[in-house]
Amino acid sequence: MSAHGQTRVDELAAEFLAAVERGDPPHPAEWLARHPAHAAELAAFLADLGRFGPFLGLPALPPDLDRTAGYSSDESARGSEPPADRFGEYELVGVIGEGAMGVVHRAILVGTSLTVALKRLKVAFGDADASLFLEEVTAQSGLRHPNIVPVYHVGERDGRPYFTMPLVTGGGLDRQVGRFRDDVRGAAELIVKVARAVHHAHQRQVIHRDLKPANILLDETGEPFVADFGLAARLGATGAADAGPAGSLPWMAPEAVRGGPVTTGVDVWALGAILYELITGVRPFRGATRAELRAAILDHDPPPPRGLNRRVPPDLDAVCRRCLEKKPERRYESASAVALELERWLQDRPVRARTPTRREQVARWCRHNPAATWGGLLLVALLVGGVGLGVELAGEQAAALRSAVCRSNEHTAWHVAGSVLRKLDDLAAPVSRAADDERLRAACRAGKREAVEHELGLLFTRGAPPFETVYVLDPAGTIVALIETGGAGPPGTGVVGRSFPDRDYFTGARKHARESGRERVHVSRVFRSVHDQKDKFAISCPLRPGAPSEEPWVLAATITTDDTLGLIKLQDGDLKTALLVPRDPSSSRVPGEPDGPAGYLILVHDAFGGKKGTPCAPFPVDQPGPVPVPNGRPELSYPVEPGAPPFPQNSNYHDPVADHGHPRYAGRWLTGAARVGNTEMVVIVQQREDVALAPQRAFFERFAAWAGGVAVVGLLVFAALAGARARRTRGALREEK
Repeated sequence: MSAHGQTRVDELAAEFLAAVERGDPPHPAEWLARHPAHAAELAAFLADLGRFGPFLGLPALPPDLDRTAGYSSDESARGSEPPADRFGEYELVGVIGEGAMGVVHRAILVGTSLTVALKRLKVAFGDADASLFLEEVTAQSGLRHPNIVPVYHVGERDGRPYFTMPLVTGGGLDRQVGRFRDDVRGAAELIVKVARAVHHAHQRQVIHRDLKPANILLDETGEPFVADFGLAARLGATGAADAGPAGSLPWMAPEAVRGGPVTTGVDVWALGAILYELITGVRPFRGATRAELRAAILDHDPPPPRGLNRRVPPDLDAVCRRCLEKKPERRYESASAVALELERWLQDRPVRARTPTRREQVARWCRHNPAATWGGLLLVALLVGGVGLGVELAGEQAAALRSAVCRSNEHTAWHVAGSVLRKLDDLAAPVSRAADDERLRAACRAGKREAVEHELGLLFTRGAPPFETVYVLDPAGTIVALIETGGAGPPGTGVVGRSFPDRDYFTGARKHARESGRERVHVSRVFRSVHDQKDKFAISCPLRPGAPSEEPWVLAATITTDDTLGLIKLQDGDLKTALLVPRDPSSSRVPGEPDGPAGYLILVHDAFGGKKGTPCAPFPVDQPGPVPVPNGRPELSYPVEPGAPPFPQNSNYHDPVADHGHPRYAGRWLTGAARVGNTEMVVIVQQREDVALAPQRAFFERFAAWAGGVAVVGLLVFAALAGARARRTRGALREEK
């Protein structure tokens, strides 16, 4: 022992004696465990103190102290057995274990209560075996490591060598293998300590060659101790030992099974085999016979640990399998490398045995950088929350904007309806004057068609409004005369003489027969003209050729479809106007068809593009029509203020003309409606939703672009940090290699 070591032993002994004099001696077993580097010298000190202390005037140690330092045993009951044998200075209490050459006893140092493990050579062995036994003692006694069972005392009795060691009371690891299957981290932590102890032996040119769970002892706290160096061999100058095949077959490396020179790689293999057994609950190689077991070790790879226990992470699986590579050069280069690799896994760092996936790298980076991760998550949450709030606010604003646009369109429709009403008033004026013309009345009384048509031509050709046709019907509803204004063609001989008593322009005008002035003018519903097959409506007025008591005749002037009805500003930029007129149920849409429903038809629309006579488009059938007029009598009168709209505001309107040859009007429109005076006509003002919401959507798109830009920058920063961390980790791994 060096001078420094002896000085430390003297100091510890002085401290123990001072504690004894104070009446507070430390527990010997615990005291020895706290100082494993000097356990042998301190045990001898305790033995001497037990014998000679009373003669030196020192107080006796309390008899109730259990001064066990122990080797190994889960057979604690044997400690209570009476001494059964005397072996020099020791009383042998019982047998703890037995190997090929030696027997391990539980022993008590005579005169003390110090309990140790005593290993002695069996009686049947001779001098050669004693030499091997002493080699084990020499190998183990030269190792001073917290996880290697130390040698207390070496001696010889009756020609049989022996040595004593601490009694490790927790038993062998082989008795506790099952508990580690569900605690793979605990298994790794245990193997780290064992690997460090084995590396300590390797540094002193000693390889164990018989590492297995039974030779790893556990104390009552679970701390491991490497024991039984009976098959240990010393490495030569080449770094290999040629000591012949030795070891326990299930944990032997392939090169040891073949019987060639072995290196520290056999212990690395054994560490992997023990780790495999701990984390899976089964040995890596099995066979019904020794021959089958040898073949499995030499020729087959064990099943991946992860396939037997899903709790085993991929990295730990890779570490274990690398230890069990068939070729020594493909295993870890040392037991210390195994310990470092397992520590990397325990610290959640990448291991050398396996390249992590990108997903694992990101997850590991997040675990190692919680502040940055939580900051990033908070940023993402704020962005997502901001975007979600922005979407919600945008939706609310869009709904409010749609409603506002619809209200604005409704207000605009009321003003447009006033313009249309004034236009109808302008159209009604010449019809009303013609009905009062005396020469026309005289021609009607004479019953001469040519004369009536002549007078009509004089009344409606010089500066007259754009009527299509003008005709006179007698009290029976028969057309007696017809002209086409502007000389567009010959008179309608095909309809003159035909009776249309159910037409709205006839029945409506007769209802106003007792009125005078503008109030007697009737704006009819839309009908399909038999004369030219165009959709039209008529401005009609009662005509009295004879006495006021006689049945009135009817003068009617027709107007067909177009885009403006002669109003220059009816269509204005993004705002489109449509004029709806109820269908005359007495008029078939197609010749030969029965009377259709009295729904609305679109008579005036921007889609008609100035082309007169374009077929009307039907208004959606789910809309009511015609809407009743306020006083029950359609008439050209001006309301004092807007009444209830004929149709509700609609923020999801689909223009019917889009399905009738005008696809550019497809899409969603925002509409408002108003009645034309007290007539059955309805004005609809519509605006495209995308145009109306364009400013709001532009703002949201800018906001989304800003939020997206912030998110991209955050992700780039995150990726840069992760990349830098990964590069540092790879650099550290290269340095370790």
